[in-house]
Amino acid sequence: MPTDRKRVMLLIESSRAYGRGCLLGVAAYVRSHGRWSVLHIERGLTENLPKFLRSWKGDGIVARIENEKIAKAVADLGVPTVDLRGSHRPANGAMLDTDPRIVTRMAAEHFLDIGFRHFAYIGFPGVDFSERRLSAYVEYLKSRGMDVHVYSPHPHLQSHTDVLGWEARGELEGAAIAEWLQSLPRPLAVFACNDVRGRQIIDACNRSDLSVPEEVAIIGVDDDEVICELSNPPLSSVQPDTLRIGYEGAALLDSMMSGDTPPKDTIFIPPKGIAHRLSSEATAVDDREVAAAMQLIRDHACEGLSVQDVVSQLHVSRSTLERRFHAAFARTPAMEIERVRMSRSKLLLMETRYKLSKIATMTGYGSASQFATAFKRHAGLTPGDFRKQTQLFSNP
Repeated sequence: MPTDRKRVMLLIESSRAYGRGCLLGVAAYVRSHGRWSVLHIERGLTENLPKFLRSWKGDGIVARIENEKIAKAVADLGVPTVDLRGSHRPANGAMLDTDPRIVTRMAAEHFLDIGFRHFAYIGFPGVDFSERRLSAYVEYLKSRGMDVHVYSPHPHLQSHTDVLGWEARGELEGAAIAEWLQSLPRPLAVFACNDVRGRQIIDACNRSDLSVPEEVAIIGVDDDEVICELSNPPLSSVQPDTLRIGYEGAALLDSMMSGDTPPKDTIFIPPKGIAHRLSSEATAVDDREVAAAMQLIRDHACEGLSVQDVVSQLHVSRSTLERRFHAAFARTPAMEIERVRMSRSKLLLMETRYKLSKIATMTGYGSASQFATAFKRHAGLTPGDFRKQTQLFSNP
């Protein structure tokens, strides 16, 4: 029998969590919308198109295009293409990418919130996503009155433009990175261009007895759980919304295969949040009691912790704690308790289908109505509206 199924090739690496997340997003779209016959070849990010596929006759491609050679091979196939890496615009296609401005703002805001005033960036010079994140990080912190120290590798290492080449060479830079970090004021907040770079920075600190996170706090990008958990201590990381990137990329390709004109501008998808692990869980303030209060709040805010509980444990007066806390963070302990609870509740709304009553219990609120009131006051919209805007799928 004749079929109207579209033949779609997926050139997306499965070797990293980012690519696997995109593939799952494409799969979700195909399950719910697409009558597609999908061809997916297991591959790494920089692997060339297999020769036997160069004569493939299909209808469209969803790819993560790493270099010009892969871009040319894809272009030669002459079908609508969506690139999910945001680096090589197909001649007949469109691009999506994680929004570098929001990625860097999340990292910067986390560091600022916990009191850091010295900032650094370590990336891979010449690699496109690293350069975009560097530019956005410097620009945002400059708007907040802060400077950023930027690491520059030894000139003999700066011959790579692909990420895998840089990552491999980066394993040889531990001593140079450690020496550079030792020269900077501390406590220091370091933003790494990706998780591999973040792990390399942690290794450099361990070599030189720089304490992580007390002297050097580190956040990476991509939230590749294997890489983050192999770091010691485990690496905090910005979580890209790879499912949404894959899903929206597939939807865009579907419309292009139906004759719609692709958008000219890159479509930027905001990240989901920060996966907090030990590498960034420091409090960069000199006031020990304020630091202890912040630690108590981070650890127990979602268990129903009150300001009076903090006061009782630290044996200081409430007025003294509030005055000193405000001097360090420009907000009160009560505001910080709510900030921590709201951060947790947003993740639960995005990543689960839990009822509001369960989320209220998990974030320290007495009831669903109390939680909803607090959320509306904090976020400017109801928990239900927030969930609709941020979850990939609607709740059943």
